[in-house]
Order: sequence, then structure tokens, then C-alpha cells
Amino acid sequence: MNFIYHLGVDAMTQQALREHLFYLINKYVPESNRSDFFESILKDDVPVKGILADLNRVKDVTMDEKDGDLLREIYFNFC
Repeated sequence: MNFIYHLGVDAMTQQALREHLFYLINKYVPESNRSDFFESILKDDVPVKGILADLNRVKDVTMDEKDGDLLREIYFNFC
């Protein structure tokens, strides 16, 4: 995956945003809490700030460095 969006190499699209959010949710959110996240991700206007705030609140492990970079890219492009 190319995470160098903020350098002007590429812009993160809504589709890429959704794919990245699904990835992060599947990796860091306990399975019993995922359905609400998935519903939000599929909305026409993705509530990115709310999703990321909730992700931070319910994640069950510390995010690794690569995923932290991805999270910063999402914030840069959508918050």
C-alpha cells in the first residue's frame, strides 16, 4: 500500500478510505464491536472523526507503527 498521500503523490479516495478503515477495524477492534463501525463506514458521508475516536476507545491492542502512519494519513486527508 502507498501511504505517501500527503506528499502529493496521490490523494486518498473515498474508496481507499473505506478499505483502510475496514482494515484497521478488523485488526484492532474486538469482533463483537465491529458491526457499528462497518455500518458507519458504508454511509455516503463517512463520519471519519467519530470512527477514529471510537476506534481509539475500543481497540484491544496498541497500534503498530505502520498502522499509526496510515491513521495519520487518514486524519490528514479527511479530518
